[in-house]
Amino acid sequence: MSSSISPFYRPGVFPALSSRLLTTASQSLRAAIQQQLILKSFYSTPLRVTGLPLTTTKGFTYLIAASWHPKKRRSSVPITNNNLWLKERMKVGKVDAGEDAFFYVGTHEGVALGVADGVGGWTQMGIDPATFSWALMDNAASIAKEFSSFKLPLFHAPNGCNDILDAKQILNGAFDKLIKSGKVKAGSSTACILSLSKTSGILNAATLGDSAYLLIRNGQLLYESPSQQHFFNCPYQLTVIPEDFPNQKLYFKDRPSDAYQANHQLQDGDVILLATDGFFDNVFTEEAVSIVNHELRDVIGRDRKVWDNDIEELRSHVRKLSRTLTNTARRCSMDPKRVSPFAQSARKSGESRIGGKIDDITVLVTLVQENL
Repeated sequence: MSSSISPFYRPGVFPALSSRLLTTASQSLRAAIQQQLILKSFYSTPLRVTGLPLTTTKGFTYLIAASWHPKKRRSSVPITNNNLWLKERMKVGKVDAGEDAFFYVGTHEGVALGVADGVGGWTQMGIDPATFSWALMDNAASIAKEFSSFKLPLFHAPNGCNDILDAKQILNGAFDKLIKSGKVKAGSSTACILSLSKTSGILNAATLGDSAYLLIRNGQLLYESPSQQHFFNCPYQLTVIPEDFPNQKLYFKDRPSDAYQANHQLQDGDVILLATDGFFDNVFTEEAVSIVNHELRDVIGRDRKVWDNDIEELRSHVRKLSRTLTNTARRCSMDPKRVSPFAQSARKSGESRIGGKIDDITVLVTLVQENL
């Protein structure tokens, strides 16, 4: 997140826990999530989105866990009646993920999830960056849940499957809804949205900026989504600026149509790591893959299949994995001597930097089970 709203600084990424989650989960899971929110825990419980409805003979089950760690922030803006949000940040989103936001929600077709990181520089103008990121993610959750009512086209996979929500359409609808509502007067963020089919196991993704995801299979990295940058530390970003705002030409105004779209055929035992740049700027990809392999060694056998049928045990492992990834990124961010991914990128662009990057960190982990 930038300390200045200048386009020469990077914006953030966004994640949000949608209220739709509470209405689609089972009663027992809903109660568990509510308890987590009441306790203001740093880590959420994973959501198991099985058949909604999912057949018992064929299809896919997704175990999802989210964890987050907000950075400490010092406001340079005086507290006034116009920016009391500086004291009441927790009221912006479902949890305090800093300027990050995220969601994951069960749909008729499967599950949709996403992350976003609000641009920190807006704080210098008395605007809460989290307002934009949470609004975008809440809108995305709403559109994914009621996709058909918005009359949006489904994604048609190369293999002929047409039961997949189009991730780019979700992002486009979420941004369009944000603009039309008029509730967010100004703000920016990057985004990454994933749509997973419960029947075909197709993953459709839309990434804008440097929010990203990894697809890990058989203990190896299968795919890493690309980072879209205008230049170093300035990724693509969705932006809302008031009409009377000065120097509008200085700001990048990327569109959902600029998002990079990809799709993958998922398999049993696949792991999807979705995170904001606070994670990827501090943890190398090979380190992330190593952590995934270590934490899931007891639930994925040598044949790389998920062999543990105890759903509570699986939930525990996925939850622990998301927590470990987030804690690792936080620890690396505070290491002043570490040659972090962010420091390496800075050097390639001609800047001299060393150490981790203090930032909000949000991680969502998905473990794929194929029901044969």
